[in-house]
Amino acid sequence: MAEYTGMVGITDDHEALREVVRDFVDKHVMPTVMEREANDEYPDDLLPVLADMGVMGMSIPEEYGGSDVDYVSYALVFEELARGWMGLASVVGSSASGAFLIGAYGTDDQKQKYLPDLAAGRCTSGIAMTEPAVGSDLKNLRATAVRDGDTYVVNGAKTMITQARHAAPLLTLVRTDPHCEHPHRGMSLFLIERDTPGYTISRDMKKLGHKGLELCELGFDNAEVPTSQLLGGTEGQGFYQMMSALDRGRIYMAGASIGIARAALEAATRYAGEREAFGHTIKDFQAIKLKLAKMAMNVDAARLLTVNAATKTQAEGRASAESAMAKVFASETAIENSLESMRIHGGYGYTAEFPVERYYRDAPLMAIGEGMNDILMLQVADTVLGLR
Repeated sequence: MAEYTGMVGITDDHEALREVVRDFVDKHVMPTVMEREANDEYPDDLLPVLADMGVMGMSIPEEYGGSDVDYVSYALVFEELARGWMGLASVVGSSASGAFLIGAYGTDDQKQKYLPDLAAGRCTSGIAMTEPAVGSDLKNLRATAVRDGDTYVVNGAKTMITQARHAAPLLTLVRTDPHCEHPHRGMSLFLIERDTPGYTISRDMKKLGHKGLELCELGFDNAEVPTSQLLGGTEGQGFYQMMSALDRGRIYMAGASIGIARAALEAATRYAGEREAFGHTIKDFQAIKLKLAKMAMNVDAARLLTVNAATKTQAEGRASAESAMAKVFASETAIENSLESMRIHGGYGYTAEFPVERYYRDAPLMAIGEGMNDILMLQVADTVLGLR
């Protein structure tokens, strides 16, 4: 239970890739994760190893040094990474989103400039959308970019931006036509370099979980961005480019959520077989069995939804409703399983001596990132109602 063998949509090649990543996690992540977590340590030493395995190039075409894996592989890799440490999965996921945008929409020069280094793990990328007053409602985006000769002058602020200090480049969504009749058509994406004049990272925000990478507030004060940094070279495409990345990002979030949920289940199963109470190991108690059964069913159901979303995305290019379903169900499963695992562990589950409290801290963000679950459920409802 909670393994892949025989599951529809998962091939022998997928299994082989999963085993490679699982072996890496067991050897290089598990022995050090508690120390890394306590130190809030960026995992830069692990990225070259992941690059050698092809993980850092999952979103990148082979001609630029990437591995260009299918979406099922993509989901399974993140499940294994998050099983070991969600902080590491977040670094890889953030970079993969930026790399996907460059590979899918960048000019030839932009691809040549960034993709080989991203695939080799020599740099990482990320995306920036959220603003202090704008989250899910992107049509009210306030950051602007005004062309002035060979540069764009960017003004505004972004907040809660993952990996902003390490991303090079940071794919940033701004408004290039504030007077556009259709607001979504007035947005563009820019590849922001860390040394851009007028661009500052004002502070790092403290957070509950997802340790090991930063969450930042950014400021643009007449920041001068060369026109060559406009993704794809054409204004007005940014919103649609970003939406395709978010659909893909929800597959990542679903896969990583399954990793958290599965880690919580595995920890609870181990503990139930070791902990004794009233003359028996607690795995003999029906109340514990019922919890473990529910946790296992949710993990497998979440994975089936995710494989379905990944398969349809691979075949059709986008699968917005299916990706939303998978992300919502898997993230809620991560939250539920981490809490149930803590209850099975009792007082030990609340201490930092066991990994369960880390799963419990990491899980809530999965229901928020890449689209709030409530917003995504409304999108699914609109699809059911024929409104999308």
